[in-house]
Amino acid sequence: MAELLSPEALIADLEETLRQRHPKPHPIRQLLLSGRLSKAQLRGWAKNQFHEFRNIHRFFGIRYQKCPIAELRRLLLENMVEEEGEDLFGGKYPSHRDLWVQFAEGLGIAREDILNYEPLPGIRAALEMYVSLVQQSHWAVAIGTGLVFEGGGPKRMREEREALEKYYSWIPSSSLDFFRAHEYHDQGHGDRVTEVIKQHCMEIRLQHEMREAVKQRADIMWLQNDCIYSALVRPSLDSQTVREIEG
Repeated sequence: MAELLSPEALIADLEETLRQRHPKPHPIRQLLLSGRLSKAQLRGWAKNQFHEFRNIHRFFGIRYQKCPIAELRRLLLENMVEEEGEDLFGGKYPSHRDLWVQFAEGLGIAREDILNYEPLPGIRAALEMYVSLVQQSHWAVAIGTGLVFEGGGPKRMREEREALEKYYSWIPSSSLDFFRAHEYHDQGHGDRVTEVIKQHCMEIRLQHEMREAVKQRADIMWLQNDCIYSALVRPSLDSQTVREIEG
């Protein structure tokens, strides 16, 4: 029979679950971070990633609506304001959707092209899978799935920004504010998610649900990368590179 974990032990267990789920970075991320994506591949990655960023309100709104604690809803609302544009209230950054459009423009993608781009079918399906996961989960688990993206956000965004600056120097530095904004904000968001899990998942059934939910969220993010990699990147790779990054 499963035992009830302490708050700290639960976080450690979830982090280990994520490490074991996908021990090695996805092949497309390996290529991105080592400067081996072509301009066309980088543009394809950016266009398809945009689908989730322009639909963040769909799952953030569910988290907010389901949360029964007023004080926590205020914090979730703050998170949503940052996503929709902290400049609304005198902050530095516009919406994260607009920051990604700026990034796309820095890659040479016309604004109208990314705004009207139809993502790969698997990308659309992945978003619906995550929205459904959040809808069906206990409210604390729905928020807790943020451990996968927001929890590792600062490190992941810093790695991506540094790789873009180092290997893709043709991209204007001013186009990388999406990554800078997440390096800054996701530290607080990740801490908030962790506290929700530690305070509100102190039942065995919720801990089990939380464990399964982070695995599903990690798999959904892997699926997103897989779709882009399989359709736009892998066909042009030589067999040696494929063995290296997929092995």
